[in-house]
Amino acid sequence: MTQVLVLNPPDSPLAELLREADLPGGELSFAAPGAASREALESAVVVLGAPEAAAAVVPDCPRLQWVQSTWAGIGPLLQTPRRDYQLTALKGVFGQLMSEYVLGWVLALERQIIQRAMEREWNPALGRSVAGRRMGIMGTGSIGVHVAETARALGIVVVGLNSDGRATEPFEQCFPSSERLQFAQGLDYLVSVLPETPQTDNLVDAALLSKLNAEAVFINGGRGNCVVESDLLSALEQGILRAAALDVMRVEPLPASSELWRVPNLFITSHTAAPTSQAAAVDVFCDNFRRFVAGKPLLHLVDFARGY
Repeated sequence: MTQVLVLNPPDSPLAELLREADLPGGELSFAAPGAASREALESAVVVLGAPEAAAAVVPDCPRLQWVQSTWAGIGPLLQTPRRDYQLTALKGVFGQLMSEYVLGWVLALERQIIQRAMEREWNPALGRSVAGRRMGIMGTGSIGVHVAETARALGIVVVGLNSDGRATEPFEQCFPSSERLQFAQGLDYLVSVLPETPQTDNLVDAALLSKLNAEAVFINGGRGNCVVESDLLSALEQGILRAAALDVMRVEPLPASSELWRVPNLFITSHTAAPTSQAAAVDVFCDNFRRFVAGKPLLHLVDFARGY
């Protein structure tokens, strides 16, 4: 039997879903983060858990062969020196939620939905359609592709930014990160769904923001490291940007003293754009576990060198 250490309490919803899955060839043990026994650690071949909790036990699992993160992000696991195991991220489950978040903000801002709902006198001023507008999505993986497909269904022209400019459907054009300023030229909506890696640090800065169309909107549902926050604040205050919606920040939870809270056209949504579905996490793990015991390649493998 393959020993699986699940870094969740035995009475958690995730644990219940895993028991119901009845994995063939797997023997499950459950422990709250930081509470796994020495025996469980030493026997674990597979670890399932949030990246921070998993990173804490990786050095103590001599038989470890595979870690499945229950989050899309895997930052803490990349910061540990051990590399002699397979690491898989939670992917393929966030596209719908992130698309709802991004297009929800775009439509709310363009059609002035909240503002109009709060008015108490007749205002015949027209909002504008999103059709024909230009959206640039930083990150062309499964989440970025889903957002692009949803945007295109509304008539938005979509271009992408990735590490090497490789063509990806359904983007009209993709730019390498080295051409980020060309990518940003003439965008009405700038969207980031990038992972946190050294290569994505500070990509959204004053130089990039200056290339956007007047009154553009920035939406960040990826990670906070890609934004130079002081440059973003300046762009909002100077009217270079009409608005920004940030779901993620460099420091989370964002302190109450942060200047970000006090910018009227900056909307903060406290890392709620695409919450993890426990059922979806179990489905991804079970699919990969069957592959693991059958000796087949795992899905959503992380390249330690690239960071995603």
